[in-house]
Amino acid sequence: MFAILWLVGWTLRVPVLAAPPLATRIGDAYGLDAAGIGALTMLPVVAIAFGAVPAAMIIARFGLKAAIAGGLLLMAAASSARGYAPSSTVLFAVSVLMGLGVAVFQTALPAATRAWTPNHIALGSAVYLNGMMVGEMSGAGLTLPVVLPMAADNWRTALLLWSIPIVLIALATAFVRPTNAERSSSEGAAGQEVTTASLPRWNDPHVWRYGVLLAGSVVAFYVINSYVGAILQDRGETEALAGLLLAYNATPLLASIAVLAFPRWIGKQGPIAASAVLSVAGLAGFAFFSGWLSWAAALLTGFAASVELILLVSLPAVIAKGHAVTRLSAGMTLVGYGIAFVLPLAGGWLAKHLDWLELALIPSLIFMIAALLVTGRERRFPKYE
Repeated sequence: MFAILWLVGWTLRVPVLAAPPLATRIGDAYGLDAAGIGALTMLPVVAIAFGAVPAAMIIARFGLKAAIAGGLLLMAAASSARGYAPSSTVLFAVSVLMGLGVAVFQTALPAATRAWTPNHIALGSAVYLNGMMVGEMSGAGLTLPVVLPMAADNWRTALLLWSIPIVLIALATAFVRPTNAERSSSEGAAGQEVTTASLPRWNDPHVWRYGVLLAGSVVAFYVINSYVGAILQDRGETEALAGLLLAYNATPLLASIAVLAFPRWIGKQGPIAASAVLSVAGLAGFAFFSGWLSWAAALLTGFAASVELILLVSLPAVIAKGHAVTRLSAGMTLVGYGIAFVLPLAGGWLAKHLDWLELALIPSLIFMIAALLVTGRERRFPKYE
């Protein structure tokens, strides 16, 4: 079960992050400008956020195993279809479908961790999130040097090749057989009426508290990735860009290894609060310093924000049971990723109109500081029902 969880986690970001290295080729093929290429990259992320609630309904109706396998197959089919779309409109549509597929099994994974590894919930969460971090590096790092040459330099075939292991992982998930003790939870409510028990409660303060914390971790990592190139160029530090990007995007893998080594961090307040504080300090350092000090601060943000993200995504499986796991996970995803999508855009608007590039980071930094106020003081997070 650990192997299945790791493999499914690996697929979470591979097709999403395989597109940016191919962006110029895709843009040329469909006549997209810079805004269109940016939209192509961001649409799956938006779909993941807003697909979390429909995903909760699908999970309640069909059960965990079917939802995960079905989400994987939808993602693989839509990802491949991006290479054969007849127009840019269809290209954007299948990109949204791909994000919705990701939303289904991403929302299901916390509950699957509790159902499939009931005696090792924290470790199971750390395992699939380690897979996700390896998948991020695979999609971003292997597409150009490995997969594109295998595809004879054809970006359409490269997207198709990336879908093959995803289909195999979907089949492995469909045929896996949890133990008898786990099977009822895994197979869930297939054939039963979907109830509100699986849907987020928007008047629930826990959904907003944990969602705000998740937003802080997501935006901390994303905002630096979005603006580091422009900021370093403005500072005259472009020679450091390639090395910094490589090191920065390796920090999530290091963070996942740290959580694998210390799975007892999951469900505890202290590690989340500490990583949130370090993320704030790192982003402030990157915004207001320059040279090697700002580069070190960026790496601190990447590592700390990734630790916080892993701990927060793992939280529902540890503090909730049954439908409550899916309900909390879906609510957190929508709140967290929705806020994290808006803040960098607001920063970019400020930077453009006030002609100061570092302002692109300030809305995210202010939000992250405010989010520290909701971390709380308890040693462990309370049980969620």
